[in-house]
Amino acid sequence: MNIHDTAILVFALSSQAECRRKKIANSNALFSALSEHSLGMVTKTGLPYFHYTEKEQEGHTFGERFTNAIQAVFEKGYKRIITIGNDTPQLKTSHILEAAKLLENNRLVLGPSADGGFYLMGLHQENFNPENFQALPWQTSGLVSRLLASFPAGNHEIVQLDRLFDIDTYWDINLLSKFSNQLTPFIEKIILALINTNAVIYPYTLLSKEQFNYCIHQNKGSPIPLEA
Repeated sequence: MNIHDTAILVFALSSQAECRRKKIANSNALFSALSEHSLGMVTKTGLPYFHYTEKEQEGHTFGERFTNAIQAVFEKGYKRIITIGNDTPQLKTSHILEAAKLLENNRLVLGPSADGGFYLMGLHQENFNPENFQALPWQTSGLVSRLLASFPAGNHEIVQLDRLFDIDTYWDINLLSKFSNQLTPFIEKIILALINTNAVIYPYTLLSKEQFNYCIHQNKGSPIPLEA
């Protein structure tokens, strides 16, 4: 039997593989720092955790690999799982602990990212259907909406955390520099150096109204229950 019913799955490539996949020049230091940041956070929670890099992941597609990793953790005897990656520098230990607490009384906890995906997911084993889960539109902007739609309509046991930004492109890096107070000093320093090195400038005038609202209102207030 496990002392804890909840485990954390860090589903993230190694920093070297992340650099190759995202093709962001001069980003080795950044992704190394983000990997250390993620593992440091989960260690501070005191919860058991499992790190699945490209060496541990099994499957041909992202959906297959993610589904298999979640299934593997559940097979270890845990009843609830919280998944995170390593590309969300705004993520803090407090977000993970809050998700663990909320998951005790809710079926699904999501930390949505601004691109339509999520940086954190909390899920009960009884609500995990591997076949349906694998069929979700992974790595697309419609992921969260499809995931929420897979739960019964009007279910009040679904909670969403703050919306945060993850890093996929130079645009994301420059945008995150506007929220330096939400980053660790070390990651902030690397991001600013990376922007200066690559001279990438995306002024706020290029943001859509929806994106601008995400920037202004993120990290405000308590978790938001899903509307029926």
